Amino acid sequence: MKGNHALIPQWTERNDKIVPARHHIALLLDLLSNRGINMHYMLRHTGIFYDDLIAHDLKVGPAQFARLISNIAKLEQFPELSFLFGQQLIPSAFSASSHLIVHASTIRELLENLTTYSEVYFPLVKLRTQFENSGVYLFEEDPYGESSSLSLSSRTIYRRWLIEYVFTSIITATNWRVDKKLPWSVKVDWKTPCWQEQYDVYWGKVDFRQPMVLLHLPEEYLELTIEARSETLYKVAQKNTLIPPCGLLSFIREQFRVNEENTPSLNDLSAAMNMSPATLKRRLKNHSSTYRSLLGEVNRQHAIYLQEVKQMDDVQIAQKMQFFDVSNYRRAVKRWKIA
Repeated sequence: MKGNHALIPQWTERNDKIVPARHHIALLLDLLSNRGINMHYMLRHTGIFYDDLIAHDLKVGPAQFARLISNIAKLEQFPELSFLFGQQLIPSAFSASSHLIVHASTIRELLENLTTYSEVYFPLVKLRTQFENSGVYLFEEDPYGESSSLSLSSRTIYRRWLIEYVFTSIITATNWRVDKKLPWSVKVDWKTPCWQEQYDVYWGKVDFRQPMVLLHLPEEYLELTIEARSETLYKVAQKNTLIPPCGLLSFIREQFRVNEENTPSLNDLSAAMNMSPATLKRRLKNHSSTYRSLLGEVNRQHAIYLQEVKQMDDVQIAQKMQFFDVSNYRRAVKRWKIA
């Protein structure tokens, strides 16, 4: 018996009961109820029951939470829901872990905490940050493959709703803590929806139909200090909030990124994860993914980052990604899109 020193798993899977219902789901159901929406109808096919949420300290799996989000995302007559959810999420939906955001010393530290603990704040989205001379870039990814399990039309609606609430939460939290509207810029890969005014109010500058999804804040705003904070509450939160394991797909993507020059094969990856290749394939299938599609996704994202953020041309990207020549790189881009 190891008590508090028990090993934390390296990753979690879509059916693991890890999402506290009293955090996200309670707030979501209240937003629905305030608009006269039947919350029991929204909970259909999720395996979540309102009475259990009230009576027990209920935890649900990412797949259950994703089904609820998918149900709600179809309510396009209420386009403000995702933005309001994101606006109200921090700190109201959390207890001690919110102090890592509320009492961070600078915007940089706040964003680093949002990324490090993104599984706590955003269970269906894994955040990544990249700091450049031009500022910070935040990217999102699906840690459990929930969007890939949906039809193409449902996938677009679901993913857009998720990103709307997550980006709103980040922008709102940072603006609030420094008491000013920061010059965030946003790129998304979907076309402009009919509720453009929601983006104007909550996000500000947005570029639609872009090759990648990201948030950007210029460098000069990262060291803005947060004045009204408690150093003691912050230290307590650091001590008491464990860094949670990421989702299975995010774990594998990270193995590809940290081993960029020597990409692990399926056999190498499965051995490192202490399972057979057949078991890893089966688990990936349960997450609507494959080894090849994940590797293609990571490579494609890296290439787009070099193109869009680093402003490299195809020749420079081919050299950076160690292709023999630019023709091989361009053929690989086509494969990645298919994968």
